[in-house]
Amino acid sequence: MKVLAPLLLLLSSLHSLAELKLPKIFSDGMVLQQESSAHIWGWTQPGSSVEITFAGQKYHSKAGAEGKWKIELEGLKANSTGSELTIQSGESKRTIQNVLVGEVWIASGQSNMEWQVSKSHQGEKEVAEATDPLLRVFVSSDAAAKTPQNDFQGNWKDTRSANTGSFTAVGYYFAKRLRAELQVPIGIIACSWGAKPVQAFTSEQALAKLPAGKDLLDMKAKASAAFDPEMANARYQRQIKEHQEKLAAWTANKKGRKPRAPRQPIHPDEDPNMPGVIYNGMIAPIIGYGNRGAIWYQGEANANGGTAEHYEELLGCLISDWRQRWGHDLSFYWVQLANYRKASNKPGIESDWALVQDEMRRALKSIPKSGMAVTNDIGDPRDIHPKNKKDVGERLARWALAKDYGRQDLIVSGPLYSGMEQKNGKITLSFEHAQGLKTRDGKSPQRFEIAGADGQWHWAKAHIVGENIILSHDKLKNPSKARYAWASNPEGANLINSAGLPASCFTTE
Repeated sequence: MKVLAPLLLLLSSLHSLAELKLPKIFSDGMVLQQESSAHIWGWTQPGSSVEITFAGQKYHSKAGAEGKWKIELEGLKANSTGSELTIQSGESKRTIQNVLVGEVWIASGQSNMEWQVSKSHQGEKEVAEATDPLLRVFVSSDAAAKTPQNDFQGNWKDTRSANTGSFTAVGYYFAKRLRAELQVPIGIIACSWGAKPVQAFTSEQALAKLPAGKDLLDMKAKASAAFDPEMANARYQRQIKEHQEKLAAWTANKKGRKPRAPRQPIHPDEDPNMPGVIYNGMIAPIIGYGNRGAIWYQGEANANGGTAEHYEELLGCLISDWRQRWGHDLSFYWVQLANYRKASNKPGIESDWALVQDEMRRALKSIPKSGMAVTNDIGDPRDIHPKNKKDVGERLARWALAKDYGRQDLIVSGPLYSGMEQKNGKITLSFEHAQGLKTRDGKSPQRFEIAGADGQWHWAKAHIVGENIILSHDKLKNPSKARYAWASNPEGANLINSAGLPASCFTTE
């Protein structure tokens, strides 16, 4: 037995190496990207030949020294009937059933992208009527890691009542609009995590090149160095005891909110709030999977987390990081934060929420192949998760249809500030996407602020002249700056274009 044990261990190891392994994203029901390159990869015995058979074609590769192989499937044509894809290496064979070819998009961000169809406005009706086998979503699980991973949990699901309730609502409505317009299969790869900052989805290598990113990495390094597992666990045990006492008291009288259970301590290197950690767990495993682009709904965590003023550069860092790693300039369209919290009724109020919104707007200029869905008209002042996800998804789809699929007749956005002119005691504002500039309610434009040399903000008189807005104030002879909808909840902001799409907040500063 002493002699056999090492032999059995060696045989087991050799069998493990010879076995053909694939990431979970390559599984039954998957959607591959049409026309441009689709890639499939996995692991087998080092040096082994690998053959893929799909759509009447055969593709070959050889595993490297560590057993990894990768095959490129070029020029695939969209199909409407799922086909079988086989992968073989030696005597090991894997068969993936019901594979479609069409358009693939990544849907990422925090809880508003994670938000499910079943919880959205008219979600029950949507789920009950859902039936489209050519619209599929890779539904994934949360995964945080210290180092980049090869795989994470998830599986492909097609659109039917039993599945659709769990889909990302924004991703689903985005895909549904594309399906209606393009008439090809659409695949959405969902990889979101609620309440997490943009830097968590970006690699540490990319963040290290950015001043704001270096600061975040330094903070993570200090937290990791100071982390004491024994002390953290002792503190956690005290918190559990305190929670049990509070819960018992609450159970007795049911007054106030039910006490929340304490969170188990996490090492900073695996904390999903930390830079790079979600990238390692959820983005790294899918890098290389063929896609047209990504949609992004995130920013709440940065607006509330002290990094609002750096959001443009942090978002730009994530996008350039992903594009470099995928090896193509994937289109990238994001959702601007929606109106939220109690409405303000005074000029001159500062807001990190509005700052992130404006950082998102400014990013459109610095990031090519990008777009933004403005949603400051469909939020909920009492809920950070507005239920209207249909309009959000469809506004994102406008960008994709126009920029990626040739629908030049579509207006992609509400009015976006493009410049100002000071003359005769007035400020004239110009906009992009201002066709048919008007107000939603037929009243004069609201929520415009104007300021002079002293920097004090006042409500401005605003008039629409063609595709411009002219601002003035009786007490300001020489106004020098202006802004619009500058608040977490700019109630009354009413500027739209002929498509009914709202204008983004902005400041001329």
